[in-house]
Amino acid sequence: MSGGIRNILLPFSALYGGGVAVRNFGYDSGLLSVKKLPVPVISVGNISVGGSGKTPFVMLLVEKLLASGKKPAVLSRGYKRLTDELVIACPDRGAEADIRMLGDEPALISMNFPAIPVAVLADRHRAGLAVLEKFGADVFVLDDGLQNRELHRDLDFVLMKQSLYDLEDNYLPAGNLRDSKRRIRQADLIVLTAHSVFPVGGNYSERLSKYSGAPVAGVSYAVSDLLDHAGVHHSFGMLHNKEVVAFCGIANPQQFFEGAGLLSGNVVARKSFRDHHWYDEYDIDEIFEGNEDIVAITTAKDAVRIFQDEELSQLDDVKRIYAVNEKAVVNFGEEHIDSALARVFGGVYA
Repeated sequence: MSGGIRNILLPFSALYGGGVAVRNFGYDSGLLSVKKLPVPVISVGNISVGGSGKTPFVMLLVEKLLASGKKPAVLSRGYKRLTDELVIACPDRGAEADIRMLGDEPALISMNFPAIPVAVLADRHRAGLAVLEKFGADVFVLDDGLQNRELHRDLDFVLMKQSLYDLEDNYLPAGNLRDSKRRIRQADLIVLTAHSVFPVGGNYSERLSKYSGAPVAGVSYAVSDLLDHAGVHHSFGMLHNKEVVAFCGIANPQQFFEGAGLLSGNVVARKSFRDHHWYDEYDIDEIFEGNEDIVAITTAKDAVRIFQDEELSQLDDVKRIYAVNEKAVVNFGEEHIDSALARVFGGVYA
């Protein structure tokens, strides 16, 4: 965004910030009520829009909880899904869900953890009660939960990009902030995220000390392999000597395209769609442009929108699409993550 456009939008950002301040005051002062679920709620959220890596971190927490013998469930709002109704997915326990009704991020979580309930509804309290009634759970992970203040949380993980640009940004629409920087003070743990190894000597705690005294952990997102439409894993070597099209519909496409270039030196085209785009047959045609000799790579979030679509999954071209598998890896501060989880369970966690 150019400086001139940003200056034009700043008055609207001031109005947005005013609305955020009023809402936060309502909850901080007790004027607005908060509902509580009968089991602990662990929130994962951020103060800005755009990809800070919440979904991979949610999956990391789910793995940790499962490994410690807990029975987690995930609550989400299901951004850009095609219904406002309650949807619960738990394939291994007989609850299938249409991806367009569930949303791409919840569908990705459910695909990776088919035995745990993933519930989607704007009213996360009602969604949680429905999960407890139908499936049971002893802890909820609240995806994108920082702004969901009407639900009581026992633990708040606040994610921020390693650059800490959020600390200098403006409110929407001139910037990317959707919540006050003061909300960082309410974090139990700040998780810095990066798409590469963290640089040494970042002095993150010192830079954050003005806003929060919470401990800091660092998580990067490492690519592991490729996944095809049938769920088969492939090494990146299969891209050798192939012409590759990279495409995605995410908030920060350039980040994916830069990584795709490192994975495959043969990227001949890059195609970007709007964030959370629901693909159709015409999009698949546009990606391949009739060339039967190329393959395509995309993000796991984009791939799930295609692979789990009943009609698209039948197309021959979809067999030449591969998802880049990405996994959250804790670079530092894992002891802070574990101790925070332990506090939620009265010191009994691992």
